[in-house]
Amino acid sequence: MSIRTAALAAACAFALLGAGPAAAVSLTPLPQSVTEHEGVLPVAGRFVVTWTGCREPMLDRAAERFQRDLARLTGVETFAAGGPALEITCAAADPGALTLEAREAYRLQISPRGVALQADGPVGVLRGLATLRQLLETGPGGSASLPLVAIDDAPRFPWRGVMIDTARHFMSVETIKRQIDAMEQVKLNVLHLHLSDNEAFRVESRRYPRLHEVAGHGQFYTQGQIRELVAYAADRGVRVAPEFDVPGHARAMTLAYPQLASNPAGAPAAGLQVLNPASDETYRFVERLFDEMAGLFPDAYFHIGGDEVPDDAWAGDPQVEALMKAEGLKTKAEVEAHFHRRIHQALTRRGKIVVGWEEVIDTGTLPRDVVVHAWRTSNATARATALGHKTIVSAGYYLDLLNTAAFSYRLDPLDTSAAGMPPKDAEAARKLHPLVARFVTDGVIVQPMAPLSPEQEALVLGGEAPVWAELITDEILDSRLWPRAAALAERFWSPREVRDEGDMYARLAVQQDRLRRLGLQDLATRARMASRLAPGASEPLLILLDLVGPARNMAHDQRVPALLRGEKFVQNFNGLADAAPVDSLVARAFVARAERVAAGDAEGRAALRGDFEVWAANHHRVTALAADHPAVRDALPVSADIAEMAAVGLAALDALEVGKPLAPDLAARAKAVLDRADAFEAASARPIFSFFGKRPPADLIIMVTPGVRALVQAAGG
Repeated sequence: MSIRTAALAAACAFALLGAGPAAAVSLTPLPQSVTEHEGVLPVAGRFVVTWTGCREPMLDRAAERFQRDLARLTGVETFAAGGPALEITCAAADPGALTLEAREAYRLQISPRGVALQADGPVGVLRGLATLRQLLETGPGGSASLPLVAIDDAPRFPWRGVMIDTARHFMSVETIKRQIDAMEQVKLNVLHLHLSDNEAFRVESRRYPRLHEVAGHGQFYTQGQIRELVAYAADRGVRVAPEFDVPGHARAMTLAYPQLASNPAGAPAAGLQVLNPASDETYRFVERLFDEMAGLFPDAYFHIGGDEVPDDAWAGDPQVEALMKAEGLKTKAEVEAHFHRRIHQALTRRGKIVVGWEEVIDTGTLPRDVVVHAWRTSNATARATALGHKTIVSAGYYLDLLNTAAFSYRLDPLDTSAAGMPPKDAEAARKLHPLVARFVTDGVIVQPMAPLSPEQEALVLGGEAPVWAELITDEILDSRLWPRAAALAERFWSPREVRDEGDMYARLAVQQDRLRRLGLQDLATRARMASRLAPGASEPLLILLDLVGPARNMAHDQRVPALLRGEKFVQNFNGLADAAPVDSLVARAFVARAERVAAGDAEGRAALRGDFEVWAANHHRVTALAADHPAVRDALPVSADIAEMAAVGLAALDALEVGKPLAPDLAARAKAVLDRADAFEAASARPIFSFFGKRPPADLIIMVTPGVRALVQAAGG
């Protein structure tokens, strides 16, 4: 029976959440089309691989990695020989394999005779093997099988990326490799490394060694490690695109070489983090540095940042004033454009394509071949493409803002009104604080805009999910990227009409477990962090962490309120909010069960009673822990509210069973605790405003609230 993939996967939507029988396949991202047949292909040993067409060492390594991964997925340490046939046909070698033109399309046919994988090019083989891993089903005793299906698949966008900030917090080579491994599994193909900022410069420079010796703060990548990462990623069909931010966000550079700073003597604070655009020495430095870095990163795309240059960056600098007079530059934006044109010329001579954050087009005078990276609002995509620039979309996809997978999943790269701050919000935000007013410019306002024309849509290369590291350390990167990055991988790969969030979450739960079996450390890290907070007695904390999430939109960043008060604060990254999953799939499973019971599923009541009884008992255990573990005390109000939700939830179940409305006193209790939880979440729901809202205890929001509310409402509360 042939059906669209979305409809096929919908059969297993919420299956893992207890909603009903699962379909044979659960894939993320969803392919373009799937045909499902009755039966399975047993996998009793290593595949017998045969090749037709292009074959190269990278593909041999990929096939061997695939065989090893089958052992990790099934739990069988050594797969014996004599498994099913895997016939791989690669249509042709692909000179554009690690470019935007890579041939990634593939077709899979699984029959009782074996597996046939046909790919348009070597990268297509990698994508087909990633799907084949996902199709593997395990059974008792390590048995495994594949469903009999036919899949025809190709990506929607050629740029499907993740950006990792290594400047704020250094990310080890091992941690980055782990992200690359996961990227391969969900067909993400660009790793954008943010390697320099105000805080640090993270790459060894032999031309300018003070960059890593002074501004690397003892944590940087050697040139050998960079080459190792690039090769590791290439083997997995992932390009590595570097970013070195100029002329702003450059305090690390000016720390190492103070003569590069604008107006170094008596400069405003902004000048200390901005390069001097009027100095020939600045251009010699940047051009020689970028020439060295370009040699380490073979990818054609080179990101130069170009964002958030403060308005007073060059105020009072006589050199800049002289430059403006000589060149006829009237505004700060025109000075920036002058700087970027010179850097563009240098990188173009080196054969690189320049990428810059959306501010680089504020004057509209840059060469058309500069790729614009939209980050503040979706309408930046409209502005850039209207000027003829190819565009990468990150607006709405910032994973460090700690929003749910659904929040970003519902935003499409081609939607010009999907992400940003509405004008009324912007007006209100400017009144909060002078620093906020400086940030909330016209560039972060969403106005109703016409859809992109077909010509503009053709200029959108795809999307990228940034992970800025102000609140993210090497230890917790896995949990802040996954599984939400897998949901965005689907947004960037699958057809535009694939939009069912419930279906997505059902498959996401399966995919997260696959990634863990293949090495992802989010769950292990959570357990380790909980054990530090309560050594030898961390189980109650792990139960609590399944039901909560961290406050959103940087509300957990306690440095910002301190800054606005003129105080200094050192952020701690060892609390419950740092250990909590951003989008708990356990909590989502509960909400799905509760909503079904609220809709009339009487059989699900017993499972909910079990949940509520665990929550109530767990609060007593958390309370006992708090007496001996101070780090737990801040979370007591959250645990108490969850226990109160358990009490009113049980009362709601009782009311549903006897067919009588919830007693007025219980309804009032339910309203109080649910409204309190909603208010705390709402306080962190909007960017900018989250800094000024009422902080939830321990910076934790309760993720099970919607399910409890559904039960209470069904019971007449």
